Amino acid sequence: MENVRVNVLLPEKLLQESKNLVEKGYFSNFSEIVRESLRREIINYKIGLGEMTEKDKQLLEWVRQEEAAGNILSEKDMAKHGLKL
Repeated sequence: MENVRVNVLLPEKLLQESKNLVEKGYFSNFSEIVRESLRREIINYKIGLGEMTEKDKQLLEWVRQEEAAGNILSEKDMAKHGLKL
């Protein structure tokens, strides 16, 4: 999958809070925050629209279990389990 660059306008406070998460080590960089946020939104819409496949449901359950255990998942971790946008 090829990455593409996009430009986004954000409120300054949202950008600063995002930078704080990176500084604290919750994310490796700002792009990771954006990708993770988009993944979550897409999953939420799929759930609401009833468009999730069985594999999507299993993957979502895995992500929720990892988050409940306090684990932060990287793109690499997710890719190992087939999570792709």
